[in-house]
Amino acid sequence: MKRAFALLELFAVIALSGVMAFLSLNYFNFSTLSKTSIKAEVQAHISSITATILQCKTLSNRMPLQVGGALASASLLDTLECNTSTPYALDGGKGSFIPPPLTDFSAYTATESGTEFYFSTTAVKGSRNDEVLQTLETAYSSNQYVLTHDATTAYLKFYLSR
Repeated sequence: MKRAFALLELFAVIALSGVMAFLSLNYFNFSTLSKTSIKAEVQAHISSITATILQCKTLSNRMPLQVGGALASASLLDTLECNTSTPYALDGGKGSFIPPPLTDFSAYTATESGTEFYFSTTAVKGSRNDEVLQTLETAYSSNQYVLTHDATTAYLKFYLSR
């Protein structure tokens, strides 16, 4: 009798655990968790890239340049160099670091035109990454964070000077 009761208790515990797991999975939204994670990573990348570029500007009194001294023009960020007395590349020299792009984002590029300097990346329009970029618009000023779309792509431009 005790053995049958113990088996019945064990069965009840397993059944209740299964029901609780099933219900919790239905209420737990994994896509929101993933978007929150992507948002945090994008913000960290924006901070890291901004710090690296502004460090270069502080040390050399100008934004990073292409090798040879040309202005950045849709140039990959990790190919630019800081024009100090001893130029150094932004790919890891002098403590600077340009993070690799997140999954399903394009590589980070930089453009300088007149008084404007911005870095940019792209994502597929309507994707989870595009939704994350849209939610980030409220975290930055409209003078700094510009998100535009065409038929297939979301374009983020993050301005460091205008």
